[in-house]
Amino acid sequence: MRLRNRTTILMLVFYTLTLSGQDTWYGTMSGMHFMYNPAYTGSSGLPAMNISCYSFLPGNNFALRSGYASFDTYSPGLHGGAGLWLCDDMLGEIMNDFRAGASYAYHLQAGRDLFFNAGLTASVVHRGIKTGAVILPGDIDPFYGFQGTQSEYITDGAVTAFDIGTGITFAKGEWYGGVSVMHLTQPWLSESHQNNDRIRRLYTVSAGTSFSNRNGEFSLNPSVALLAQDDNVIIYLGTEALYRSLMGGVAFWHAVSGFTAAEPSLGWDTGLAKIILSYSYVLAGGDTAIKGTAIVKAGLSICFNN
Repeated sequence: MRLRNRTTILMLVFYTLTLSGQDTWYGTMSGMHFMYNPAYTGSSGLPAMNISCYSFLPGNNFALRSGYASFDTYSPGLHGGAGLWLCDDMLGEIMNDFRAGASYAYHLQAGRDLFFNAGLTASVVHRGIKTGAVILPGDIDPFYGFQGTQSEYITDGAVTAFDIGTGITFAKGEWYGGVSVMHLTQPWLSESHQNNDRIRRLYTVSAGTSFSNRNGEFSLNPSVALLAQDDNVIIYLGTEALYRSLMGGVAFWHAVSGFTAAEPSLGWDTGLAKIILSYSYVLAGGDTAIKGTAIVKAGLSICFNN
């Protein structure tokens, strides 16, 4: 009975995170801005590299993990920013969604401190399935459990698709904001073209600002974001505080069809490198089997300032 319950819960998690035509939500867009909106590419003005690792529902042993890496820079010769990003969602021991893309953003200075960016990203999406790790109900003997042989033949099911996205941003003084539409091609992630295997368009609105004291030792960076994809809407509110090299933050996010979570974070920022650890805890919503920790993130950001 325990094996049956764990299998049922795992199937529900797979459906929620991968089969509903929705992107994985990482609890924040920090360090991943130009994957969600290509117009942010090169916005820092410096070559920057971001690496992040995520663990989802770690207390339930579902082996749901993700890795993200990106590099972007501003180039005067390109009149904007260019960058590369990749993300691998490892959905247990059976399935993974790998995405990689290149982004470009044209930067336009419309005033002394007013800037507009327009960006485009092109990417590939690959869904891989380890058929040897799939266990069907017919593979389990009621008395002896799994016997190591599959009762049915399962095809490979690997699919690779092309995708594009676009967005615009503005920045005036310490304020910034942007809107984007991702997955314009709405790629299929199965050869059977079932409705729930198609990635739906993702609409994102984000904004933020920065406040600092006169000597610059302390700064506060609040931000908000709204993400809408198919029938799911995520609202994010957060802020980061930096005092000299010590950084701390708190955020709250709510998925209309799922969780409400709080996310404290702590890090070290030297200006050239930033290390951050964040922890999302489920406050409400979700199944009783997956209460507690929602997401744990460890991130590294490096600016190559010459």
